[in-house]
Amino acid sequence: MQAKPQKPCNELPKGANLTPGGLRILASKSITQSQKTTHDNPINSDGKKRRSFVAPLFAAGYERRYASQFTRGNMKRNGILFSFFVGLMISGCASTTMQTYHAGGDKAVCGKRGVSLGHVAILPEMAWRNDQKEPEKREQMALEEIERAFREIPCGSIAAPGGIRQVSDWSGGPESELLSKFSEEGVDTVILVRIEELTPRIFVTYSLPFLWAGSSEADFRIRTLSVQSGSVLADMRVKRSTGGPFNLRPAEWAGTELNAALRAIIEEKK
Repeated sequence: MQAKPQKPCNELPKGANLTPGGLRILASKSITQSQKTTHDNPINSDGKKRRSFVAPLFAAGYERRYASQFTRGNMKRNGILFSFFVGLMISGCASTTMQTYHAGGDKAVCGKRGVSLGHVAILPEMAWRNDQKEPEKREQMALEEIERAFREIPCGSIAAPGGIRQVSDWSGGPESELLSKFSEEGVDTVILVRIEELTPRIFVTYSLPFLWAGSSEADFRIRTLSVQSGSVLADMRVKRSTGGPFNLRPAEWAGTELNAALRAIIEEKK
């Protein structure tokens, strides 16, 4: 039996053109036929369905590869922006105002140069409003700032028998009895410091554009009395606040307002 001749492996199909253009045409027809023969596949049966199905697959792989990197980057960037925004609110355009209302005596505790108040007793008392938040915390803050402000009073001494006394209702009884009590102790001058406000404040304007402002405030009364003569050496109300538009100020900053206001009225600046 004679063997059937084999076709060379590089023999072109019948009708194929040897030119490069012809080969490309043949290949194009072959690909088209291949696409048509897969019309039963739901992925390839419709161009729109194919895109809508493949895109989520690609997106899922892309997300797994890059999502963690983008998430870390966004969190870091958002953290920086948030810190900047909070810092802007806290430190924003702040200004300080101080109002002093004189009822009598000098305009400062150490009003006359060269005049000593001798042994001085500082008498703190609190007069909070009924809805005051955290009064104990504010009382402790006030005592700390009063001690810092009067620690080195230039016109007297708070050493014994003077000193900073405990919080009490010092002005609740007759003033003569108060002076008599401290006269027996050897005190020369008493200074009553009555704290009425030590708090942050928020002011909101419900309009367009929406505006708000914040401030920290210290509001107190101070009365200086000579124990021996009973004369009023100084009597005033002081209110100091710092803040401005878009300020956000913590409650602790009100202590700074109290300290600064006390220092300003202990010794009048020329």
